[in-house]
Amino acid sequence: MISSTLTGKWQTTIPAEVRKVLHLKPRQRLIYELVEGAVLVRPQLETLKDLYGFLADGKVPITKSEERGLARKARATRYK
Repeated sequence: MISSTLTGKWQTTIPAEVRKVLHLKPRQRLIYELVEGAVLVRPQLETLKDLYGFLADGKVPITKSEERGLARKARATRYK
């Protein structure tokens, strides 16, 4: 059996075993269902808003002037 303690502020930590099985991530929303005197906890499904930035490549965004400079350089190299 897996357990955790309820704090004076009504908070608890979700044990690592549960986080791993449910594939939980930080700040992920949870849904609580009351079922016959027990509580069922499950992760809320992700929405498109939750996936914002998921495909980001990690590159630092560049300014418009830097973008133009790179385009000029690419054209100059291409048409040598």
